[in-house]
Amino acid sequence: MTAQDLIVIGRLGGQDADGWFKAMIKPGFRRHFDELDKLYLIFEENRVFYLSISERKESGRNCWLMFAEDGVSDERKLHREAYIAIDQEEIETDEDTDELLGSDVVWQDSILGCVVDVFDNGAHEILVVNTTPDIEIMIPFVEHYVRPTKAGEPLILSNMTDLLEASQLSFSDGVLTEDAEI
Repeated sequence: MTAQDLIVIGRLGGQDADGWFKAMIKPGFRRHFDELDKLYLIFEENRVFYLSISERKESGRNCWLMFAEDGVSDERKLHREAYIAIDQEEIETDEDTDELLGSDVVWQDSILGCVVDVFDNGAHEILVVNTTPDIEIMIPFVEHYVRPTKAGEPLILSNMTDLLEASQLSFSDGVLTEDAEI
């Protein structure tokens, strides 16, 4: 295996007093990450560790990990950045997008619509959401707009006001409407 066979899915943050490492995972890989029991850590100077996740916990929006192997703490202190990566063969992006299709999308405690398409714009995935009354809106599939959820749960949106205004849309009483042109 070479470095080209690995896909960076996030970053490893610092360690707390109890030995837990904070994991910051890209939204498009969150579902894969929840199923992982092993991962690669890539440090500066091309140092790569293959590690087993011994424990994981979630606290609010944060994910925390403990590793079965020793030495991660010492190595992490030596490097400014540590990237979490997985083998390309462990993921199939078509299956990921298929899992999102048909997912309900919730904003302000109301179902906004459902995902009818997902595409990659080169920077991140874009969700195409069909709403009632038959308005399509494109939402970047990033943590700023889509909160982390478990597989099969509705997608919860946040920070949508500016995106809706830019799209000349408004949302009130659980209904999305197109703003009248000036």
